[in-house]
Amino acid sequence: CRLKVADYGKGMVIKMKKILVILTGGTIGSRVEGSTIDVTESSAYELITRYKHSYGDKDTFEVLQVMTILSENMRPEIWTKLVAALWNIAWEDYQGVIITHGSDTLAYTSALIGMLFAHVPVPVVLTAGNYPLSDKRSNGLANFRSSVELIKVQGIRGVFTVYQNPMGENCVYLATRITEADCYQDSFGAFGGSVFGYMAEGELKVCDAPVNPTISQLCEFCEGRGKLTENPPVFQKQIWMIRPYPGLNYNGMDLSQRPKAILHYLYHSATACTEGEEYSFLRFLKKCSEKGISVYGASYKEVGGVSYITGDAVLKTGIKPMCNISPEAAYMKLMLAYHVTESGTEEEIDGMMERNLYYEHLPALC
Repeated sequence: CRLKVADYGKGMVIKMKKILVILTGGTIGSRVEGSTIDVTESSAYELITRYKHSYGDKDTFEVLQVMTILSENMRPEIWTKLVAALWNIAWEDYQGVIITHGSDTLAYTSALIGMLFAHVPVPVVLTAGNYPLSDKRSNGLANFRSSVELIKVQGIRGVFTVYQNPMGENCVYLATRITEADCYQDSFGAFGGSVFGYMAEGELKVCDAPVNPTISQLCEFCEGRGKLTENPPVFQKQIWMIRPYPGLNYNGMDLSQRPKAILHYLYHSATACTEGEEYSFLRFLKKCSEKGISVYGASYKEVGGVSYITGDAVLKTGIKPMCNISPEAAYMKLMLAYHVTESGTEEEIDGMMERNLYYEHLPALC
């Protein structure tokens, strides 16, 4: 973000309750053994030890290790376990909650936690590291420190993801806006082009970007939110995600597995291939319709108005459009919709898909 930033929390940082740290594994909780990186229960606690050694004992932590995995192994049953661990937390007992996570699937879990826990009365921060803590290149400790500082900003609410970029800026993302890291610099993206803000010298510097809510809007939104569901979701239903590329052969997809729904992310113009028997998305859509499988398409800037003839053909074939949403947030929202709606009817699911659960849908472009 190279837009105007405003300081938030200057002169407002206070010492309050202890911070709950949820450890899940990932690079930030890993250790190098020979030429491989792996997670162990003992290495996960190294983060707290290093933090206290570098910054003293002024902060009090309660630590809960719910799993020890590398995040590339994240899958629906692991999300079920993580959500269950979070569900019965006495949030009011803590100043905030930090969830340490692997970087590979950080954007997906961030979106899930953002949409499911936006109602809680304290800030929730997810973070990760690019290298094990023993590696001098690691930003893991810096990310953890920024997470602690964000929680200590008075009055802040919401679900965030914190990660230092290659320029050394301590970026703060709304949890549903962070996108996967690139494989060269391990640098995460911000859907819509702007991070929410930065942590610098213990202060939150908020980016004054058109896509971002203000601090007051964010806090009012979270205060007005109720629980998305009364019971923690158990992720058992198959939800597929497909991304287009030139030459994608739809004949290789076995619809006999009968997924409950499919998210088909589209090219940036909200288009997909419509020619060639095995390459035509239109033909695939018709096959899905015949089997009663709903297909959602993302991301549309708007629905209606002028569109490419290929995109128009896709809409007319029955895709359900999702607007101004990242691939990661769209997939996790669809996953949630099929697991938390009471009746599970198509109408109820579509109604939830149209709601903004936690800023996952960006405002329409003017």
